[in-house]
Amino acid sequence: SKNKFQYTPVTSTHLNTTFKERTCAVLSLQDIHVGKQTLEDDDIEQSVKNCIQNLVLRSYHSSYLDKIIFVLGGDLINMDTINGTTTSGTFVENSTDAYSAYKKAFDIMFWSINYIKQFCNELEVVYIPGNHSRLSEAHIAYAMSKLITDPHIVWNVEYAERKVVVYGNSMICLEHGDFNLNRSFFVFATEYAKEWGKCEHRTLYTGHTHKEKKIQYITTDETNGFTIKVLPSLSKADRY
Repeated sequence: SKNKFQYTPVTSTHLNTTFKERTCAVLSLQDIHVGKQTLEDDDIEQSVKNCIQNLVLRSYHSSYLDKIIFVLGGDLINMDTINGTTTSGTFVENSTDAYSAYKKAFDIMFWSINYIKQFCNELEVVYIPGNHSRLSEAHIAYAMSKLITDPHIVWNVEYAERKVVVYGNSMICLEHGDFNLNRSFFVFATEYAKEWGKCEHRTLYTGHTHKEKKIQYITTDETNGFTIKVLPSLSKADRY
């Protein structure tokens, strides 16, 4: 039978050349929590696919997608050990075993990367560790980078709590958000001083709280400030 993990490099991409200005899209679907025990039926695989298709196609119809930054990790899986605990050993309620959750998460990410790459010149996959499944996510990110070899896919999968990608004059900051967000402004300005100084726009994409929220730090005007976008989770509610 055909190997479902066989990757065929994309030979032609779907670009909306009606728009002349090239843009960069950020797709940060953190807090997917594959394997979580929810209060109602939750087909998380289909939810992720529907969300990605909706967001990518909406972006395609409204811009020239030169680059897409796709975040892999940030609590992709609900547990990180064979005993069903998080990385730190916290017991959580799961709907399946750790190995089954890992396989489903791997399948979801493989499909996602294959799909997204069709709609941009360059895809950068960025691994961001979450607090639930740091090790399992790292394994998926590394394995995926070896499985998919495409000259137009950048694998930013080295372990780091926070990362920065610069596109034009925009500083795109990425972290999970399980640390104090009030310090993020100072941490990114210090650790990435070079990128901070040369960019006019600085936005942090994060998750963890499962609720959508926007925080702005403004100096003299919005251009010189720092915006934090806390993105919601696709996973349905659990008892916690």
